[in-house]
Amino acid sequence: MAIAYNIIDIRGKASENVIAEILFQNKTISEGYVTFEEEVKNEVIFTEGSTSVAMQAYTSGAPTSSGTLTNFDVSITPTKYMYYQTFDPNTLRPSRYKRDMKPGAWEVLSSEFERVVIGGMYADKISYDAEFQYWSGITSAQQTTIAGLTAGTANTSIGADEKTVAAALTAGQFNGVVASMMYNAWNSSLTAGVGTRIKVDGVVVTASNIQTETEKTYTAIPAAVLASATQPVIYMPHVNKQFINSNNNIVTNYKSAFIVTNGEYFYNDVKIVFVPLPANTMIAAPKEHLFWVTDLTSDINKVEINKVGLNQDLMFIKHVGTIAPYVANQAFNVLYCGA
Repeated sequence: MAIAYNIIDIRGKASENVIAEILFQNKTISEGYVTFEEEVKNEVIFTEGSTSVAMQAYTSGAPTSSGTLTNFDVSITPTKYMYYQTFDPNTLRPSRYKRDMKPGAWEVLSSEFERVVIGGMYADKISYDAEFQYWSGITSAQQTTIAGLTAGTANTSIGADEKTVAAALTAGQFNGVVASMMYNAWNSSLTAGVGTRIKVDGVVVTASNIQTETEKTYTAIPAAVLASATQPVIYMPHVNKQFINSNNNIVTNYKSAFIVTNGEYFYNDVKIVFVPLPANTMIAAPKEHLFWVTDLTSDINKVEINKVGLNQDLMFIKHVGTIAPYVANQAFNVLYCGA
């Protein structure tokens, strides 16, 4: 792929900075919004356990066993992915980047271009896209499966709004958190089916109804989760931050529904973070239930630049990584979908 560059002849002074496009930062990794399972070359086994107990009358004779001890294993294999494109550095020769090219006809590499465009903008775009896929990715097979399910109101059925959200996603290399919470094989039978998440049917979220819809998500969180040591987090799409700020500015409200302290957002003492979820979706779960499975999280920062071949000057940019989401304790996690 050639470099798309509308070049003007630089006869005057070029601005010191290259004006970069604005991207959301990958805060899922940088801020540790989820739990990372690293050094996974091929697969990792997660074990989930649950118990039930039953008080019974004392007997001095032979007691009767009651209660259950249940465990099951789930194997997760990260998807290995790649970003790759080629470019002709000779395209840069008449541009602003010629300023730091070394003398000589062979020398067409620019340290500024490598630092600002490849190591900056391009690497940042990869990081954000990987985060987006973690939350909002879906495979074409998963879309077909969900589209073929019959919608129902019960938690054991796919929701009509879930089907709409899944259909609107762009098919990619693996199923992200949202698509996997809808349908997966992460259960004791290891048989694929509708997820055991707590389903909340929503609407199109706006600034005027953000409090009402967040309340639906909040009230669906099991009381045991709110009372546990592993507190839940409400994950929202980035646009909801604007909705919340606008809602807090409504002067007729008795008080602000959302608390904002030092740049952090809360609803009824539950922390809110903003990630690249699909519009009109929310997730409520402890971060300890959401896993990002990979070889190394630092792989996201590695971009290789080199010649395509020894007999040519074409260059390539390449990034390789592995990723898979895993959602544990699904019966305690809330998935809100509106459409």
